[in-house]
Amino acid sequence: MIRKYFLIFLLITNFLYATTKEDIFKSYEAKDYSDACLKSGNLYQEYKNDEDFLTIFADSCLQIDMINSTILPIVKLYKSKKARENAAYFATILYEKKLLYYALIDDVDISYINLPKTKYILSIIFDKFVKKNYDFKNGAYWFTDDTDKELTYKLSAEENQEIKKIFLRTYKNNEIIKIRTYR
Repeated sequence: MIRKYFLIFLLITNFLYATTKEDIFKSYEAKDYSDACLKSGNLYQEYKNDEDFLTIFADSCLQIDMINSTILPIVKLYKSKKARENAAYFATILYEKKLLYYALIDDVDISYINLPKTKYILSIIFDKFVKKNYDFKNGAYWFTDDTDKELTYKLSAEENQEIKKIFLRTYKNNEIIKIRTYR
């Protein structure tokens, strides 16, 4: 008897909290990128051939710096010109992240690499890094924002819970305002 009520409870809960593609689009439009990214992963199999869904999936994950989550959409964005453009954009940022990780963790020179520029912060830092447009102090790379001189960025490699990660800290007037972590 208890088992029957438990199953009914689970079915009702699942029905009430089920995610739809429309829920994801609404979250994205409301700029709730975390919700859109995380829920998109649950619906990926159902909509893996829907380029609008895949683009929102990848972009919402990119907006919250979950760059690795763009891999699934990147692979499936190929049918239209716009989809291929989006895939190239997401792949560029993913590649830049991987190259920065490689350079910082393994001390490899990547200054010879030339990739397309995007407005995504990691892409901007990548471009400055390969051009050696930074100050190196105390084991970290410091960058100045081109448009807002009050903004600076600190890029460093650190070990956190036995995992090597790269950190991109954003400062405004020498106060940390955002920390991004990549591996």
